[in-house]
Amino acid sequence: MIGEGKVFYWASGSIHSPETGSPEMLMELAYRLAVEESPFIQAIRKNVIVLITPVLEVDGHDMMVDTYNYRKANPGKNSPNLVFWGKYVAHDNNRDGLGMALALSRNQMKTFLEYHPAILHDLHESVPFLYTSTGTGPYNAWLDPITVDEWQLLAYHEIEEMTKRGVPGVWTHGFYDGWAPNYMFYVANGHNAIGRFYETFGNGGADTTDRTVGAQAQRDWFRPNPPQPRVKWSMRNNVNMQQSAILLAMNFVANNKERFLNNFYIKSKRSIAKASNEGPTAYVIPADQPRLVEAADMVNLLRLMGVEVQKADKEITVKEQKFPAGSYVVRMDQPYSRMADMLMDTQYYNVNDPRPTMTRAGPSAPCATSRQYASRRKQSCNRR
Repeated sequence: MIGEGKVFYWASGSIHSPETGSPEMLMELAYRLAVEESPFIQAIRKNVIVLITPVLEVDGHDMMVDTYNYRKANPGKNSPNLVFWGKYVAHDNNRDGLGMALALSRNQMKTFLEYHPAILHDLHESVPFLYTSTGTGPYNAWLDPITVDEWQLLAYHEIEEMTKRGVPGVWTHGFYDGWAPNYMFYVANGHNAIGRFYETFGNGGADTTDRTVGAQAQRDWFRPNPPQPRVKWSMRNNVNMQQSAILLAMNFVANNKERFLNNFYIKSKRSIAKASNEGPTAYVIPADQPRLVEAADMVNLLRLMGVEVQKADKEITVKEQKFPAGSYVVRMDQPYSRMADMLMDTQYYNVNDPRPTMTRAGPSAPCATSRQYASRRKQSCNRR
């Protein structure tokens, strides 16, 4: 089946509405993949099935276009800010990967579970010129180590190929920690696939402007070919950076499709073996507890993520503890055991590790936010 199969590569754009380059790039990419006859593109068509979501937050993108057009038509006038892209949430729509409170998060999860893409590639804008994700560490301990290796493999292929072609400012490592599981691309990372993302230089609109790069123009061990300190930057530059890099990634996957399909299979197989090789064997959510509604909500969330949850038809005895009939059981010998473990296990964080951070630089003024993501084990479940 691996020899006959194709890799599903899913590219998703503009979950963040002010980041406007990915919808333009993805529409052009679709056309190019369909009509170009170069051997490079033919290899992708032969061995890869490309799924494209040009705009994930569609209402927010419409609002962004309207706001941009108003500002262009009314120079010098006060203009409305793009406060909320969706009805209730703005930038944190990409922090909903665990709670699944938003329709866009649920749509991404539903689509993943329908098509099982081996790679989900989320497209963002913030830092110059192109950051391709690997994360700084510490990495999420519940992921299969093969996934972390694949982050490095794809990122460094893009960096090498872009750098060979004389493109400055393509780098990795110094952005995002690789630990926090609440980002949207954990739809893939939590389900034996590869979740990855780009950050490119965007202008928050379609205008060409003179930009000062700032700290990212400095050379570092993870950025040996830094961006230029000053640049005239346009939407076209942004589109070119994204499209060139993602095509290099798709071509690499096409030429190594058996490797990626085999890894996808191995990671799924190891998830099933996790119960016996690593533990725990299962989580039991007792039926005789006061928080039945919250327990049911948690079970529904797990099922939404494709995790199998069963219900005991008789009393269960584990050592000295007894659980009544009707208790929920989340067995770990299942394909998505790592997602269940990520949500329900006690999360130990080494005090010697750096705090998980996400540093972002916007089009006009730099900003930095850092959050520590740690969750307590659910009080309504017992680990066995």
